[in-house]
Amino acid sequence: MRDVNLIKWYASAPWKIILLISIALVVFSGLFNHDVWTPDEPRVAAIVKNMYLSGNFIIPQFADIPFVEKPPLFFIFAVSLMHLTGLDPVMAGRLGLAVFCLGSLAVTFRLACLIRNREYAWVSLGVLTTLEGFIVNFHWLRVDAALVFTSIAAIWAFAETYLNLKMRYLLLAGALTGLAFLSKGPIAIAICIAPAWLALFMRYVYLRKHENTYQSPPWKTVALYHLTALLIMCLVIGAWVYPFYLQASPELWHAWFWENQVGRMTGASTGTLGHNHQGEPFFYVSGIFEYSFPWIIFLAISLIISAKKLITRSHIHWVEAFLFFWFIFALVVLSYSSTKRSMYLAPLTPLFALLAADVAMKIQGSWVTWYRRLCLTIMLLLLAIFAVTPLWVKHLPSDKIPTALMECLSTWQMTALWVILAIALMIRVEATRWPNWTKLALITSLFFTANFYHLFVAIDIAKDMKKDLHTLVQQIPDEKRARTAGIRFTETMSSIFYLYEDWPVPLVDKERAKRILEGKDKDYEYLLIDRNNTLQEPLSYIGLSNDIPYEVLVIGHPRSDKVKDAVFWLKGSVN
Repeated sequence: MRDVNLIKWYASAPWKIILLISIALVVFSGLFNHDVWTPDEPRVAAIVKNMYLSGNFIIPQFADIPFVEKPPLFFIFAVSLMHLTGLDPVMAGRLGLAVFCLGSLAVTFRLACLIRNREYAWVSLGVLTTLEGFIVNFHWLRVDAALVFTSIAAIWAFAETYLNLKMRYLLLAGALTGLAFLSKGPIAIAICIAPAWLALFMRYVYLRKHENTYQSPPWKTVALYHLTALLIMCLVIGAWVYPFYLQASPELWHAWFWENQVGRMTGASTGTLGHNHQGEPFFYVSGIFEYSFPWIIFLAISLIISAKKLITRSHIHWVEAFLFFWFIFALVVLSYSSTKRSMYLAPLTPLFALLAADVAMKIQGSWVTWYRRLCLTIMLLLLAIFAVTPLWVKHLPSDKIPTALMECLSTWQMTALWVILAIALMIRVEATRWPNWTKLALITSLFFTANFYHLFVAIDIAKDMKKDLHTLVQQIPDEKRARTAGIRFTETMSSIFYLYEDWPVPLVDKERAKRILEGKDKDYEYLLIDRNNTLQEPLSYIGLSNDIPYEVLVIGHPRSDKVKDAVFWLKGSVN
């Protein structure tokens, strides 16, 4: 009977089967076929490795350097996958991305079913899977994957509570809200969970007051559930924050709480942490365009329609008001913060999908067809250009491109067959009589899948640091590594030394570096200098006088895509 029902379902809607296949391709393609890329992936992988080896789940560290910008939920999850699967830190982290991605898609589908219907849920699923911002953030080894999942899962639990009147889901919502905090701090609560919960709760209170047929538990029971959920949230957050408070030094606690949580919002710490865009209220406009490609036109129409209805006081469906309120609330909070980055929009991608899907499902017309065909044309042209790089790569400035990358681009790659297949399938999808939104979703998924398989090969060559780093380290004898300190190391450089070579290079300041070169330091005799984006002499780069005699023993270029970067291993020449 189950097989018969499956056949009937496929016969009535074959695009659903194909959409699910395309979702799997997008989620898993490009995840496991490359090494870590700058700027964030080396650090995340190094933290996972350190946590796995040390068993310290409280203070995230890489190369013995505490990293407290973000709580440890994603790292702990990746370490758990390492224990379960035997994978290394990089592959376990990427598997974690896939798990969180599938979880985010599943709860968004269920949330869409709750606020509208199953048809709307299918559209939302197709849109979310092919949003550029959603895809990128689940193919990038960062903690934002956990943030997206826990945020939308908490909102789904609140929706189950207030729309289906299942108060027990409040307990789950409290736990998920706590986990969202442990993913990246209070940002998830501020821009996602809080506005969505507030809108759903206000609707619940209104209906309870004005609908006589509204069946809900007594207020005492409702209040007890809410207090219990709040307690659960606090316990989940406290399970990490309190041990961290006990173990961390006052400086480390200040760095996590005051600088990264409070200072980023007020601008007090942006001078040291960067990404200061204070006084730029429209910073996220370009980010929204980027993160909502190719559905930006549907998202824009949805927002315009909702705004017009509210301004003219026309009848507006509660779902439209709910999503619009959530969007505006989140954007105001993000725009108020002094620290701004497009990646902060990641937990809002399910919201973008829900907004765009509402329009994509309803609006028809020739302009929709022409817009889809325009997107198709652009994607086909880009894929065609990428597939035939040997025909035009000679026109690129070869002196600014790593040799290995030029060789790759000049050689016909087998992965180009994926591009050709994707082009053929995209044209075939366009020729079907499936719904407009289905065709755009499938075309976009094929575009990204082909790029992940083909382009990631070249990107990996450009960003690969493992081979050149190993060549550098092999020239430094083991017995001399313990007598070597580093200076001006970026987080990336410290991470890859630890991740690839099991060498947590100790870092020193300028004064101690001077003593090392003068032969006056009791612990260190050699110095590693990480020169970043400059052609200055090593000593000038670290702020020391070139009059200090020294000898460069080894020069390495782990970041081959950055011609000005270099790592120097040197020793003072003491007369």
